[in-house]
Amino acid sequence: MPPTFVTNGNGAGPSDVGIWYCTYYETDWDHVLIDHEHRGGTSGYPPCLFRPLCSNEPGDYRTYRANDTAVIDFHLEQIAAAKIDFLLFELTPGGLGGYRPSFNYLVDNARAVCQRIKVWNDNNSWRIKYAVAAGAHPDVYGSGSVGLCMEKEAEDVYDSFYNNPSYGGPDNYYQLNGKPLIVYWGPISWGDDLVFSWDSYGEDQTYGNCFTMRYAAHVFSGTYGWNILPGGTQRHNEVEVVSPGWGFSGTNPVLRNCGDFYSECWNFVLRNPKPRIVMIAGFNDYLERTAVFTTDTSNLIIDGEKWYGHNGQLHPSMYWDMTIDNINTLRGGCGNG
Repeated sequence: MPPTFVTNGNGAGPSDVGIWYCTYYETDWDHVLIDHEHRGGTSGYPPCLFRPLCSNEPGDYRTYRANDTAVIDFHLEQIAAAKIDFLLFELTPGGLGGYRPSFNYLVDNARAVCQRIKVWNDNNSWRIKYAVAAGAHPDVYGSGSVGLCMEKEAEDVYDSFYNNPSYGGPDNYYQLNGKPLIVYWGPISWGDDLVFSWDSYGEDQTYGNCFTMRYAAHVFSGTYGWNILPGGTQRHNEVEVVSPGWGFSGTNPVLRNCGDFYSECWNFVLRNPKPRIVMIAGFNDYLERTAVFTTDTSNLIIDGEKWYGHNGQLHPSMYWDMTIDNINTLRGGCGNG
């Protein structure tokens, strides 16, 4: 048996499992957007054509508000049953640190989830923690300093998430290497290296230094990003990302191929030495086509984006079933791998 790695919390080993979690969703999924240029997603149709399962009631497939307490509680129940250790909130478009206030609703919706995480953890043995992914890209910091942006966002997360007793304080925030984890997404693949930007930032780094800083990008191993390379999961001792596919406006999608891509990602993890963290992209990202949670895709316009199995039938739960099976296999139980 390989040594069990325990970051904190559940200690199920050999790896902690995290999952990206989106709070984009308001009343009108037709107009889920990242900025004024990107509306809808890869294939020219809006996320509202995806209809997630929203409760334990059979057939309850529909859209939902991201701050709906009943839906959040259902999500947490399902995430705990899958033995996932922590959520990574997708707040990279903005709304933290005073940047891009038009995206404050993303942060507010994440706060609603944090409140329910506290309720869950106060009443259940399987603890769910959370961490925050923030934006450090020009749409957020504008003409300012990327280093200042990272520091101000870290201050916001430290004061209003990590130390917030309404969310359970530090006990409910995911920690890595003895510090709370924060993940930044920025144009690291465009030559503006966030690691260098932070290390060379000559001003106050008080709050940033309170965190274990990590990054989300699709081009390097060891990053937590969700827009995965066509080649799939990359080897790294700390974190390996698994995804069912990926796609966004104006890009070349990574196709699901009837679940084969997701299986290949997981098989890579399972046949190699285990990382400290397996990061799943993602629970409910219908904008960038990485969602794995049970969803009706029958209304999607393009057949290639529907969740077909190899039997030619639509399977709303196929990716969630695969997620549960592979986590079980990772942790020494039975499953299909």
